[in-house]
Amino acid sequence: AIALMALACALALTATGARGRRRQGWGLSSSMSMSMSARDAADSSYDDDGGAMGDDALGLDYVHESLVARRVTREGGVLAEEREDDDDERHSRVASSSSSSSLSSSSSSSNTSWSEDFTMLDPPPALVVSNMNGDDVHGSSTHPKWMREMWSAQTQALSASARLELETKLQGVPDALKHVKTGEQLFVTFGTASVKDFVFNWVESTKKLKLEPIFVGALDEEMFQLCRSRNIPSMLLTGRSVLDARNTQFIAHGSESFKKMGTVKTKFVEDLLDMGVAPILSDADVVWMRDPRPVFNNGTYKYADILISTDCIDTEADRNDTGACNHVNFNTGIFHIRPTERAKAFVAAWKNLVTTSTIAWMRDQPAFNILTRDGGIHPAVDVPKHARGLAGYRSLVYVANATIRMGVLPNYQFSNGHTYFVQEHQKYHVEDGDPYAVHTTYQYGDSSSYAYGKRERLRQHGLWYVDPASYWNDGKFLTVSAEGSQVQFDGDSAVGTDPDAYITAITRHFEEDKLRRVTIRNALALAKALGRALILPEARCYCDKIWNTLRGCRALGAETAHLPYACPMDHIYNLPAWFGALGVEFRHDGFLKDERVPETIRSDVVRVRVGGADNDDNPAHRTVNLEPGFDAKTAADALSAYADAAVIEFDRLDDGVFCGFGDPEADADFDSRASRALASEQYFCFEEAYIKQGKPNNGEPGHGEYQPQVVERHCGQPESSMSATLMTRGEVSHITREPIACSCEWAYASPRTLAQTTCRSSNN
Repeated sequence: AIALMALACALALTATGARGRRRQGWGLSSSMSMSMSARDAADSSYDDDGGAMGDDALGLDYVHESLVARRVTREGGVLAEEREDDDDERHSRVASSSSSSSLSSSSSSSNTSWSEDFTMLDPPPALVVSNMNGDDVHGSSTHPKWMREMWSAQTQALSASARLELETKLQGVPDALKHVKTGEQLFVTFGTASVKDFVFNWVESTKKLKLEPIFVGALDEEMFQLCRSRNIPSMLLTGRSVLDARNTQFIAHGSESFKKMGTVKTKFVEDLLDMGVAPILSDADVVWMRDPRPVFNNGTYKYADILISTDCIDTEADRNDTGACNHVNFNTGIFHIRPTERAKAFVAAWKNLVTTSTIAWMRDQPAFNILTRDGGIHPAVDVPKHARGLAGYRSLVYVANATIRMGVLPNYQFSNGHTYFVQEHQKYHVEDGDPYAVHTTYQYGDSSSYAYGKRERLRQHGLWYVDPASYWNDGKFLTVSAEGSQVQFDGDSAVGTDPDAYITAITRHFEEDKLRRVTIRNALALAKALGRALILPEARCYCDKIWNTLRGCRALGAETAHLPYACPMDHIYNLPAWFGALGVEFRHDGFLKDERVPETIRSDVVRVRVGGADNDDNPAHRTVNLEPGFDAKTAADALSAYADAAVIEFDRLDDGVFCGFGDPEADADFDSRASRALASEQYFCFEEAYIKQGKPNNGEPGHGEYQPQVVERHCGQPESSMSATLMTRGEVSHITREPIACSCEWAYASPRTLAQTTCRSSNN
């Protein structure tokens, strides 16, 4: 709990220019400003990379005092300013430059000339802002217990030798970076050998788009040698010795090593800027889908010191571009920084905060958020009202005590794991164009040794490029039709946004999962019996999986998202248990639609009808009929003539139609393996029911002290206690009661074992 609450640090910062301390000039402050209330910070939910999203869209408290406009020109790559003192003319002037960015690019489209009818603004004058730093929250302060614990969680400081290594300046340009020209934009990622698959997938995504130059910062010797063997530009990064003594290969986001890794990353950013290089940095779990340089090098973004992605999931607010997402964490998983003197000073302060802090959660991303939010967030450009949010007119803001000019990248074009994989914004809002990149945040299903959840999401969306040819070409497969694993509900297939939509959504979610879970259990058993790999059928989810309260069965901030959505595996299964002990190979849903699968496999399908009449009059289709209540031997005998068929597709495998292996020991062994893979626990807590409940534990007068833990706030008991005493899962049993004592429901119900299954026949 402390680890999660610690991530609230970056959200609980000055986002609205509150009052307290006077900022002087353009100097970076070392303070850690926090002005958002404890309620807003704790009622946020977090992504796997230390991100946060809040309940409410907080607007910016813009400074209105005599902002001075300026005309911007480029002279030899240096910003030249012509100050104007007449405030009445501020909205009538435009930026006069139509020249391309001074930063060179290998993409000719990067220098496309865009209209620049916007006005750059001067930084705000000295103003009073808040200053609540870590010392204010420690000890006997009046802040909530969870906040005091968050700030007091400590880790060991870096050794003097490690800090000295991180202060060492590059002596000339390393050989590995001599392919990069001064002023050039360089695509960069980082990684240890434990994430080599993701590093190579990142590299493949850049190759597909011909993004050059690229570079991989190797965080250990094995990763460096792997890059060398593939002719990928790379070098061992300065400061990596802090990772040598880590006790695990895979660096999880909450670990001490993850914090130390941030010191190495910030040091390398500093080195690149000193070389005059403008890095486009992205984590290894990012996939590039379009060249971002035309966006970065034109319009308002051309004048930014830093461009950064966001953990905000509210695509509507982000499209409006009014600053309503600025209270949500900036995510360093995708960001671009230019080698300006302002940016260099900021990165030096950023590295120093990560390096010197002993606060456990002070990793590179929280530190970035703390520094940028110090002094508030203030407008740096004035764009025509009709163009706000459009390409070339996105907002720029002054951050870090107004020392740098920053742009926040659109969350639907530089997508996070929620806007892309759950909301599927690119599918339902094609008018916004294809995304430039996706970062696999907001996901589950990773283990201490591998990021299974991230990989399977990318596979499901055709964005995983490093599977061997055998994954696509070899083997024989078994699947179930999508119709046979989905419930056909009455009425509109999409869930609306009316006040009772949450009840419809969670009811459908549980009903469909009950059918899907037993169908997949039976399909896994048959795949094992027939020696085939299972191709998962398309799965639909009617309720989001998130660490927070839901509205309309949707995450807060995504209240208009389409339901149902295509379920990522990590939303509904214990994903790590699918690898190894399960003993059955599988392929992601959509596998047969992927062009990498040979046509000889896609077209070689035998269909199995379980009960009912054979209404398929296509003579080209090969069909086998089975009566409900069959076992593995019966299926094998019926399909013996088609043993060489590439794909066997069952039309249904619901409860009772398959009766096991015909051997109690084989049934028990399979059940023990499958039960772990099919087990998944998740709470769903609803704002609508919480309001009916009377909003207990919400911190408002008469409603008790604020409880940051979601389940305990909604149900009055810790999540562990509720989970241990639940009588039922996968049924709507709490939110329809009168009065409501708990405004959450729990998933998922496990299917009956094969031994417990009551076999059906065509007559029942």
